[in-house]
Amino acid sequence: MTGLVATEYREGSEYYDIRVMVPEVKMSSREDLASLVLDVQNGRPIYVRDVADIRRSVGPVEITRENQVKQIIVRADPAGAVKVSHAVARAQELAAALPRPAGLSFAMGGQAQMMAENQQTMGLILGFAAFLAFAVLAIQFENFRLPLVIFLSLPFCLIGMAFGLTLAGQAFGVTVAIGVFIVISAGVNDGVLLLDLAEELRRQNGLSSLQAVLQAAQTRLRPRVMTTLSTIAGFIPLALNLGEGGDLLQPMAVAAIGGLVLEIAVALFLMPVLYLLFAPKTLKVN
Repeated sequence: MTGLVATEYREGSEYYDIRVMVPEVKMSSREDLASLVLDVQNGRPIYVRDVADIRRSVGPVEITRENQVKQIIVRADPAGAVKVSHAVARAQELAAALPRPAGLSFAMGGQAQMMAENQQTMGLILGFAAFLAFAVLAIQFENFRLPLVIFLSLPFCLIGMAFGLTLAGQAFGVTVAIGVFIVISAGVNDGVLLLDLAEELRRQNGLSSLQAVLQAAQTRLRPRVMTTLSTIAGFIPLALNLGEGGDLLQPMAVAAIGGLVLEIAVALFLMPVLYLLFAPKTLKVN
C-alpha cells in the first residue's frame, strides 16, 4: 500500500505544497518521514527535514468534496419511534441556530435528501397525470365544463386524506403520494360514470338537469359504496401496521382510507351540485 505525505514550506514570498507518494511500510516513525528525499540538486539530496518542521497534529483522515466543494458530513439516525420527517425538522432547526461563517452552508442528505427528491418527482408526476386526465375527459365529454366539475371536486377528497393522517397521528411522507393517486383515480372514475349517465339520461329521456343527476346518483349509490368499502377493507391491515415492515406503507393506507371515505360523499353529493351549475350550459333538452 502507499500513503500520501503532504507538507508545506515557504521559499521567499511563495508557499509550496509538497505531496509525495511513498510505501506505507516505510513510514513507521517520525524519522522515516523526515528522511524522505524530495529532490536532488547538484548531487545533494534534499530531505523533508531540510524544508519543513515535522510535528504531530490532528487532521481529517480524508477530505470529501461534492462539486469541487469541501464538505463535512454529520450523520445522525432517529432514535426510537421518531419519524424521519420530525427528525429532519429538528435537525434543520438546530442547523439554523448554529453560527454560519461566510462561505459555509448547510444541506440535508441521506434519507432527508431522498424524501425531498421523491416528493418533487411525485409532484411532477401528479401534475402531468392531472393534465392528461383533464385532456382525456375534455375529449370524451366534448367540452371543458364537465371535466372541470370533476376536478373541482377532487381537492375535497384530499381534505379527507389530511384528516385521516391527523386523526391517526401519521406524518405526510413519500408513500402518501401513492394514496393520492388512488383517491384521485377513484374520484375521476366515479365522476365520469356519474356525469356520463346523467348526460345520457338528459339526451335520451329529455330529463332536466336536476332529474337526470338525481337519478344518476341513485343508480350509482350501491356500486359506489360497495367498491369503496371493499377497497377500504383491503387497506385496513396496512393501516393497522399488522405486517412486517408496514411502517413505510401505513401513512399511505391511512390517507387512502380517509380520502376514499370522503370521496363517497363527494361523488354522490358535491359532484351533482356542481353539475347543476355547469350542465345547463352544455346541452339543450330535446
